[in-house]
Amino acid sequence: MLKNIFIKIKDKILEFDNFLMNNKKAKRVILGLFCIFVLIFAYFLLNYSELVAVYKLEKEVSDKVKDMKIALGGEAVGIKLLATGVLVIELDRTDTSLQIGDVILSANDIKVQSDSELQKVVKDSNGKEITLKVSRNKEEFDTKITPIQDSISKEYRLGLWVKDSSAGVGTITFYDLNSNKFAALGHGVTETKENYVLPIDVGGITSTTIYSVKKGIPRVPGELKGSITNNILGEINGNTDKGIYGKVLDEKLLEGKKEIEILPKSKIKEGKASIICTLDDNTKKEYEVNIEKVLLTSSGNKNMIIKITDKELLEKTGGIVQGMSGSPIIQDGKLIGSVTHVFLNDCTRGYGVFIENMIEDMSLSNE
Repeated sequence: MLKNIFIKIKDKILEFDNFLMNNKKAKRVILGLFCIFVLIFAYFLLNYSELVAVYKLEKEVSDKVKDMKIALGGEAVGIKLLATGVLVIELDRTDTSLQIGDVILSANDIKVQSDSELQKVVKDSNGKEITLKVSRNKEEFDTKITPIQDSISKEYRLGLWVKDSSAGVGTITFYDLNSNKFAALGHGVTETKENYVLPIDVGGITSTTIYSVKKGIPRVPGELKGSITNNILGEINGNTDKGIYGKVLDEKLLEGKKEIEILPKSKIKEGKASIICTLDDNTKKEYEVNIEKVLLTSSGNKNMIIKITDKELLEKTGGIVQGMSGSPIIQDGKLIGSVTHVFLNDCTRGYGVFIENMIEDMSLSNE
């Protein structure tokens, strides 16, 4: 009996083989389907860990959102940050272990939080070697440096360019009405061409008035120009590569806010969407965009490629401009992320960050 079964199977295989031999079109279709299957299998095999991380984060964020009441932002605000220590942004000497991006926390055991405080320690040293406490990639270490005497002024200097604060205009992405917390920008406040995220000591968001819009053109990004007032609306306690985070102090900012659902990254579709931002009419408005690509396994702040399609916005700004970072991205009536970067060679296109990534960083920055 088994022999008869094997004979029948063999006959069927031969019959199918003869069919393929005599039908080239069917052979090409089956070969094509096999190739597609192999490619899909290879993709999942190569990206297995990333895909697992995507769905794990989605589950974690889903659990966090249960305790949140998310409301849309879209308001332009002033942003002021004071660094923890001073950030090295340029070096004029090579005989030092310091690197661009290092944060100097103290000099000769004296805490420094501004360029002027560091300069005072250098002046008081009279050219003697100084011990610096430095933070690099969240690890602290001590290093020594000898001041250099300026040939003209005769004053002692370290031969470093440092920065202790930052200010600009950005956009609120969302609020958590249960905790009065907010998230903005979709990327960190960075300094130096290497884009080091500025470690902050204190910071705040202020009211602002957008008084003009510089239209963007290829290789010259545009900009929302606004005033940064002393009217503090909230405090900032987190600055990461996916945004700035803090707590609203002026509850008028939350008046009239309505809850909105979020759309997980795995459900975002290529196609129509919209963004909300504030221009020089100082009124929030919704504008049409198109999501060109969803980079599902991307973990940074460049997770979606978006294109501005709204004629009114293109006429006004030329596309994505500085100050629009943080503008909420909406699809199917749900919040999916925020605008982060513009393409230098095409101002109409840029990147967006997934809302899950911002929610995750918000929870970490407030722990």
